[in-house]
Amino acid sequence: MSESETPKQPRNAAAGAKQIKAAERPIREATELTKRNEEYMRQMRKSLNATDLSGEKKKAVLDEMTTTLLAEQGRGTTARQLYGTVQERTEEILHPKKTPVEQQKANYWISSLDNGLMLFMIFCLMYGIMGLIGADTDKNSQGAMGLTAIILTSAVGGLGVTKLFQYLAPTKGQPKVSLWKKIGWSVLAVVAWMFVFTTVSLVKGPWNPILSGVAYLIIAVVVFFLRMWLKRRYNITTSMF
Repeated sequence: MSESETPKQPRNAAAGAKQIKAAERPIREATELTKRNEEYMRQMRKSLNATDLSGEKKKAVLDEMTTTLLAEQGRGTTARQLYGTVQERTEEILHPKKTPVEQQKANYWISSLDNGLMLFMIFCLMYGIMGLIGADTDKNSQGAMGLTAIILTSAVGGLGVTKLFQYLAPTKGQPKVSLWKKIGWSVLAVVAWMFVFTTVSLVKGPWNPILSGVAYLIIAVVVFFLRMWLKRRYNITTSMF
């Protein structure tokens, strides 16, 4: 062996050792978490144990996170980059974000409640004033002044108005509604509301009690402040006013 070849062997041996080490790294990373990710999961387990989640739910969450980390850490991705802080991830698990479809449904029911309360407030205000001034009402139409009649007609009206608003002014990303569908829904909503109003107006007696004018006005004021809170709490914009 010549002197010129002597220094090549250690260099080749070192290069070979590096290649072997590099080849073994993916295998180790595919079965074990890095120290940083392992510490994150330890903190995550501790955080979940402090919640009311069932043991099965905790195990499923931790297993899913571990599997994802094992697949992603080979690219240099950390648990913090994937999930944020332990507190943020725990909050997301406890209160998962709604999908766009679920969010739209939730918004519909909240807006319907707001519009229904608005109609209920208007009816209470109107009948309260009529009761104070002693306005005469037809005996056959007194059923419309009953509390049950007001609640039912307001609820149906709130559902119809909210759906109509969704058709007339769809939220961003939602498909536009044809003109004929808007007209058809408007007519259907009015007919349905009139039918309910006429039907419940026929109910009299203890099932549909008529309150005093003062009581209706007090209810109207309470509902007004309830709507103000509801609007601020859920940032409601789809209502008549």
